[in-house]
Amino acid sequence: MPAPILHLPFKIPVRYDLVQPLANWLDDDESQVAFSTGSSYSYSDTGDAAPAMVLPKPTYNSVQCRSELLRIAALRNSLSEALMDSHQSALEEHQMLRDCQDYHATLLEFEKRGFPTGGADEENGINLTWRGAFDGEHEVHHTLLWERSCTLWNLAALRSAEAALKSDETTKEGLKMAISNLQQAASHLSLCEQLLEFSQENDYISTVDLSKPMLQFWEKLLLAQAQTRIYKLANLGGSSVRNHTTLAYLIQGAAPLYNEALTLAQDPRLKSEVPQECQEWAAHCKARSLLCQARAYFHMSIEHRLSKTAYGLELARLQQTMSTLDEVLRFCRSTQVLKEAVAAVGTSHSTPIAEAAATIQPEAENLLKLASDRYKAAELDNRSVYLESIPKADDLPEIRAQTMVKTDLPLPEEMLTPRANLFEWE
Repeated sequence: MPAPILHLPFKIPVRYDLVQPLANWLDDDESQVAFSTGSSYSYSDTGDAAPAMVLPKPTYNSVQCRSELLRIAALRNSLSEALMDSHQSALEEHQMLRDCQDYHATLLEFEKRGFPTGGADEENGINLTWRGAFDGEHEVHHTLLWERSCTLWNLAALRSAEAALKSDETTKEGLKMAISNLQQAASHLSLCEQLLEFSQENDYISTVDLSKPMLQFWEKLLLAQAQTRIYKLANLGGSSVRNHTTLAYLIQGAAPLYNEALTLAQDPRLKSEVPQECQEWAAHCKARSLLCQARAYFHMSIEHRLSKTAYGLELARLQQTMSTLDEVLRFCRSTQVLKEAVAAVGTSHSTPIAEAAATIQPEAENLLKLASDRYKAAELDNRSVYLESIPKADDLPEIRAQTMVKTDLPLPEEMLTPRANLFEWE
């Protein structure tokens, strides 16, 4: 069964013969540099590096690098066809992931040699068109850095889809795969944001998908989902952790990430251009954040119970748990977009957000039953035996958030080294 993980839609490149425009640019004696904005940012061979921003134009002509031009054009055109498929189809045999990684590595090789990498130069004859991931509108740019930014988006889409569609969350291996993919996807989006900022492409983006708030929203959401899987891994049956204070810290670590994503989902541009999605994302993030907090309270109540010396504290944490879960359930039952999403599950209108939303209410109801049953038994024991006072919620210490996720993961070798041997004749 697919995991309740939200994943990104694809951006699709419009088929384009890249060979001739690049050849014309290369053979044009008037163009001398790939890009120049005064930026001091430069390329290095480390896995998380961006490309050079100021490089001289290659000295060779298009005939000398004919095979390289054919290679980059072929990769792009293969993506324009394959990305039309569903995420499920694209993930089969990892072919699409390998092709996207190879295209990224190939773009890097071209960037390192001074091919056009930034700015708004509409006179270079290179017109790279991509379809927006949400609105389907076409957007044209003129640099290979724009290509690499779009490719990073699609790599994040593939990674997040693999976490959602291929991971078995009942096993340690499945959870580890989901955590790795979600963190890698978030890292790709973080790099994408850096590239667009360094190249000043942000000033020319018309489709909403690569806008700064959209990239930041998905980065936070992916990290929140990864942090939740880290908690699940620690809480898995047979795990050596099973320390309820640690588990409370781990699940509490996801709540602020969901809250940051919630704030970003209310960005004016996102609300204007993708209003329906923003409503769904915001509702999902709010409900998930509350559910994470409820789980943290519940784990602390178990820790107090196991200590056998804090009966009043256990009852206070159970009260917090039940109150928060009641809030989750009221929100689920009163929020139209969540109700519509749940109703769409199993129909032709079912979407990833619907599948994810459908898991929230049952999860909250199951946890509420556990907390309520324990509260009744503990309250009876305390009233008849222990007679401890129950602290007010405001008097309880905050539960520390232990965030374990990262967004600075190095790029895989497949994204740095092309499968084909390029420019060996230099």
